[in-house]
Amino acid sequence: MTLTNIYINNFIRDLKKIKKIKESRLSMSQKQPTWYEQQMIKDMMGLFGGKAIRGITSSFRSPKLYIGKTGILSMAGDLEAFIDKENRRALIITDSFTKKFASKVTESLEYCEVDYRIYSNIEPEVPLINIEDGVKICEEFKPTAIIAIGGGSVMDAAKVIMLKYEKPETNLYMLLPLGSPLGLRKKIRYLIAIPTTSGTGSEVTNAAVLTDTNRTPYKKFEITWPELVPDIAILDTDFVEDMPPFLTKGTGLDALAHAVGSYVSNWGTPLIDALNLTAIRETVKYLPRAYKYGKGDIEARSHMQMAATLAGLGFGNSLPGIDHSLGHSFGKIFNVHHGLAVGLFLPYSLGFQAKVTDRWKDLCPIFGVEPGNKDRDTLFKDFLGALNDFIHSIDGPTCVKDLNEPTINKDEYMNKIVLLAEYAEDDAVSLLSYRPMTVSLYKKIFEYAWDGKNIDF
Repeated sequence: MTLTNIYINNFIRDLKKIKKIKESRLSMSQKQPTWYEQQMIKDMMGLFGGKAIRGITSSFRSPKLYIGKTGILSMAGDLEAFIDKENRRALIITDSFTKKFASKVTESLEYCEVDYRIYSNIEPEVPLINIEDGVKICEEFKPTAIIAIGGGSVMDAAKVIMLKYEKPETNLYMLLPLGSPLGLRKKIRYLIAIPTTSGTGSEVTNAAVLTDTNRTPYKKFEITWPELVPDIAILDTDFVEDMPPFLTKGTGLDALAHAVGSYVSNWGTPLIDALNLTAIRETVKYLPRAYKYGKGDIEARSHMQMAATLAGLGFGNSLPGIDHSLGHSFGKIFNVHHGLAVGLFLPYSLGFQAKVTDRWKDLCPIFGVEPGNKDRDTLFKDFLGALNDFIHSIDGPTCVKDLNEPTINKDEYMNKIVLLAEYAEDDAVSLLSYRPMTVSLYKKIFEYAWDGKNIDF
């Protein structure tokens, strides 16, 4: 056994020890820290920054993709072909807005003799009560397929409902991503995702973001588990063409942050890099058109659907940048749309990581910045300026004081800045930052972000 294998085995062994200790002390009903908030794990995760370790632990996961107008019927055909008639039961999960899309799916389900039921009470950013209610419906209806129709919250909820229905004993706070398989798909044969926004990428990732309502203020927490990748994802512009401009902007910025953060991280491979670069190019070209023309530019809608999925495959098989740890904290505490929040912090994430990597240079031509004979500092300043200009071109903010959806008072922001930093440092994304993160560093980034000061540390 090589030294690297020994490190990996010892690391997993220690993670399991921590899990058992925590589970013995706390129940799910109590305020409970997640596994990635444990100091021992934070100290050990630096081991995974080396390329040799990542080469051992790497994998690439993706659902089957159906793209275009025949996707719904193809999906229903799969259920008909691979599930016996008496067991064909699909639970359709939506929120109150995306429930209107269910009829686009039920016609094909009826044609393929699939019984179905609709659960439409998913709330934004998924409080735990949504999971509990969804599991109760599963226990009664006993679906063999779950079909999520919605944005990231709906798709994330569907993943976790499946998990808790099949494995109710699982402690979501201590679900270690390197653990042994849970053995899902015994009850739910197919998890199907149909995105109604173009940004989250949840239709192709193994991640889900929930809201811990046992904390004050509420805090987002992330679950990452290989078996949560949907089996089928369907990209059909019928489900995204009516997005309003604000949602187009917010979800588009989310896709951009996914791809840029993942590309600049130290976790890329040639395959992941190709996905992220294409996602960035598509977003830069088509997001302004989708934002301006909406339903009037179906070509732009289609390309943004693909950009979001490509970015999802990119960051879902690597990791996003610290714009997501910053955005998770900021968005939850100040009730800011997730995509708008991570887009706002993208320039600061890049500025922070640029001190230790040159991978941002590959993105300069996409934003129309030519290196020429510029020195490194000048080139980065020009690149950052072009990125900010792009965000501004779709009316996105790049500093907190310019945010108007919602408007944030400076005194309130500064009074909560330590809490913002603590929540960001305790975010799962922080574990694998290219530069090690601390509360004090996050606090300084939040301070700079108030009025748009470029990162200089």
